[in-house]
Amino acid sequence: MSKSLFLTISLIMLAISGCVSPPDINERFGQFTAASTFDIRNLDYEKSKNTATFVEGKACYKVNPQTLAYESGPKDNLMQRAVDEAIRAGQSNGIDGDLLVNARIERKTEHRQGENVFLKDRFECIFVSGDLVRIKA
Repeated sequence: MSKSLFLTISLIMLAISGCVSPPDINERFGQFTAASTFDIRNLDYEKSKNTATFVEGKACYKVNPQTLAYESGPKDNLMQRAVDEAIRAGQSNGIDGDLLVNARIERKTEHRQGENVFLKDRFECIFVSGDLVRIKA
């Protein structure tokens, strides 16, 4: 009787611990007055309605939801990739800029619907946001 009770409790505890996933991440990596991964010759910039806008970029990689082991996506230069994406997003929207000012860099967990309807995929991401401005000539 005691062996079967112990076995039942052990199986229940194992099932419960298998369903628990690590906590989500939401931490700030830093906040900068200016940030750019592009070559900047002069830090004297112009911020006006025609040249500045709030832009965002992100870079993510997929991890196993239970173990947080890497599964796919870029693992290196995530901050640079996110800054590049933010700058390119603003430029593709017609903003004449190549420098982020008042930049914010954060690390967050994202959950996205995957192939399995019942489980979501987990991604660890770097988010960059700021104002895209033009360098003064």
